[in-house]
Amino acid sequence: MSANTFPAQIEPFKWAEQGFTWSGKLPLSRFVRISREAVGSIDLQLITIDCKLSMDAYHRIVWLSGHVETNVPMECQRCLEHVEISLVSDFHLALVDDESLIERLDEEADFIVLGESEATTKGSFDAPASADLLSLIEDELLLLMPLSPRHNVCEHKHQPAEEDLVEEKRDNPFDVLAGLKGKLN
Repeated sequence: MSANTFPAQIEPFKWAEQGFTWSGKLPLSRFVRISREAVGSIDLQLITIDCKLSMDAYHRIVWLSGHVETNVPMECQRCLEHVEISLVSDFHLALVDDESLIERLDEEADFIVLGESEATTKGSFDAPASADLLSLIEDELLLLMPLSPRHNVCEHKHQPAEEDLVEEKRDNPFDVLAGLKGKLN
């Protein structure tokens, strides 16, 4: 496979046996769900990907491991200006074709059951499940995206600055009662 060709669909078990690896950069626009969250132009935004498939033949488990990183332009929820959100993930996912294999995994292992995921498709009756590699990687990045993106430090443009806030001295409503108390004694 060419170094520039990123496979849309993979057959995890077959490709793991062959020692599949891929490294390269893809445009952010290929990741549709992440692109929907981005603001402004993403034409020049790239996602760096290094991934590989390996097989634990004894347990019939395929492992998708890798590293992805990108910057996604988003809108700061404090100041409503542009903020660059860095997404970096090292992942190690078990791809299993049968739920009974899940019990063989370490308790903390992340896994995907290939027959149940949106990222998979079944071929003919005898054909093994194929997986949408792009979607699997996009899922890992989506888990890193903040619900409320914001700068670490920013000016709240839509709220008055601290120096503009003047504390009003309010009268204590009980001062009137205190005055009456003095008159009654």
